[in-house]
Amino acid sequence: MKFRVVERQFFAGLVSGFLFAMVLLALRPEVVLHPRGCPLPDAGALGAAVLQVGHRRRLAQVVSEVSRQVARWPDAPDAKWAWRLSEVAAELDPRLPRAPSLLVSPPSASSSSSSSSSHTSPPASSSLPWDFSARLPDALPAKDNRSRSVCPEVYFGSHYGWPFYQRGMEAKECQGVPPLYDVLTVLLPARHWPEQQLRRVRQAIAKEYRVRLIVISEGAISVEGMAGVRAVKANGLSAADNLNEAVKLVETPFVLLGESLAHFSNQSSLERLVRVLDDLDHVQVAGGAARDTRGHWSHGCLQQHMANYQAKYTLGYYHSKYECMYCDDLLTPFVTRTKLLQSLAFSAGLSGQAVYRDWFAKVRGAGHLAVLCPDVMFFLDSHVNMTADDWLPVARRWALQKVQAFDGREHLFSCESLDISCTDLMSIVDSFLIPPCCLALIADRVGRALEAAEERKLDYELQAGTVLGAVKFGSVLPWDIDLDVYVECGNQAQWMAIANAHLVGKDCSLRVYEADVYFSVICPKYMVEFVCHARLSRSALPEEYRNVPTWIEFGGRWTRASSNPGLYCRNHYGFEVLRHAQHWRLLPAPEMGGAKGGYDSAGQWRSCRMPGHHACLDRYPGDGNLPFLQPFLLP
Repeated sequence: MKFRVVERQFFAGLVSGFLFAMVLLALRPEVVLHPRGCPLPDAGALGAAVLQVGHRRRLAQVVSEVSRQVARWPDAPDAKWAWRLSEVAAELDPRLPRAPSLLVSPPSASSSSSSSSSHTSPPASSSLPWDFSARLPDALPAKDNRSRSVCPEVYFGSHYGWPFYQRGMEAKECQGVPPLYDVLTVLLPARHWPEQQLRRVRQAIAKEYRVRLIVISEGAISVEGMAGVRAVKANGLSAADNLNEAVKLVETPFVLLGESLAHFSNQSSLERLVRVLDDLDHVQVAGGAARDTRGHWSHGCLQQHMANYQAKYTLGYYHSKYECMYCDDLLTPFVTRTKLLQSLAFSAGLSGQAVYRDWFAKVRGAGHLAVLCPDVMFFLDSHVNMTADDWLPVARRWALQKVQAFDGREHLFSCESLDISCTDLMSIVDSFLIPPCCLALIADRVGRALEAAEERKLDYELQAGTVLGAVKFGSVLPWDIDLDVYVECGNQAQWMAIANAHLVGKDCSLRVYEADVYFSVICPKYMVEFVCHARLSRSALPEEYRNVPTWIEFGGRWTRASSNPGLYCRNHYGFEVLRHAQHWRLLPAPEMGGAKGGYDSAGQWRSCRMPGHHACLDRYPGDGNLPFLQPFLLP
């Protein structure tokens, strides 16, 4: 019995400490995780808040998994800890379900004190907080002080709508709710719609709802005699600029963006989407599924990830609430808060679907959430289809060299097409990873020079940070700005001829620091240093292997390196060499760091000057190569 008490106390202390650590990490991550000596972003900047959102979500996943394990642990002394962990996870990430979905629920004080069993029976359902999209017919209405834009729903059960289930979740009559006319405005981006399509959609909306309507059109639209209808003429502006002008006319708290609508019916419940935004304070956008004119249905919920100059869009969802999917982007019409459109405008100059991909990226970056409710169905002219040309404006705005689109196609973009400059790499690596196109350019130039040396039977070895990059990444370190090569002494003239032919270009210079010993090529895009040695490390190999150099992959080529590249790196850079650190010119190591080989605290990055950008170094872990090489691969 005494052992059981001690076990309970130990378990309670352990979980309490874990809870405290998680909350501290969520609220003050810099106290626990931030590397010593690395300055924090401005606490008042939007970027700091954005980074905190991603940080909270990662912690929420960890806490949620621990809560599930605790709930299933047969020897857990007190089931209330699973409940508390679940609540913490839901606070960190509102997309996660709260405790009622667990196998256990918080016991009452009397039951926990009187029972010696490690299992606790869940309380009656009436004692649980009601957290569903609709209530049951005999349930008392929720007691809250929030003002509602639409009436709540009641669920009449699985037999109510048999056999086709077009009914079941029904709006309950209520008091004090404003008419939908004062709640929502329908905005129709109809610049390229045929007149017949626009007329059909307007008439169908008017049949179902009395709402305000704003129409964007290339030509003049007669709104005489049509109450609540306003027109915006395109006037040669971009689609984004037209939308921003139309938003200025909105006088309701919510807006439906009806892109590509072909028809409208009672299947497109606007109350349902407004109700979700009413009930879920953390959600700013709510959309519906879509059916095109061929009858093809799709929910249109996208997950979006950006990292290391790449983006991946995947059709699907990880979390849901109130029968709606949490999404990063929507391919379908959606309702959002007018305040959000006013504070987070569409990016000027964009047109087509790029307008929405860019806007949702900004919404996600600002830490807002979106949902898609597949029971709401819009009728579209066609589903979204984006070509490489459609993606290019998005790629240019977000510096994306590769886009893995939601339709399975992959689109690649060059530095030139994205207006990415590879000059002044020092200013890039101050905060960001070097763009892959710049890394490829550097590796290609150096690789061609080394191939020319091989043709002339000149021996060489990659050294210093260059061989370290080859060991870690198979190429240049994505934050390195200079490359280092050991060569055999006595061949400097030949090496300088090779450098002039393959490395020296416009705005480059060849500088000799010590004749026959040390020279370098200095260019705006890179710097290569050549240092001669009387003999190279191949002499350390067993005698029978000395005639065969060690080759390592470097930028897609097999390139000569130190005889044992891993041993060279460990002995040169010392402790935790496989972890990462900012370039020494930007984050010099203190005396203790130098004593340890060059690293003071492995994994240090300077704070990014554009917090939240997908290429910011401080968004990446200080260990491992896969987060850089395969940024969308989950551990």
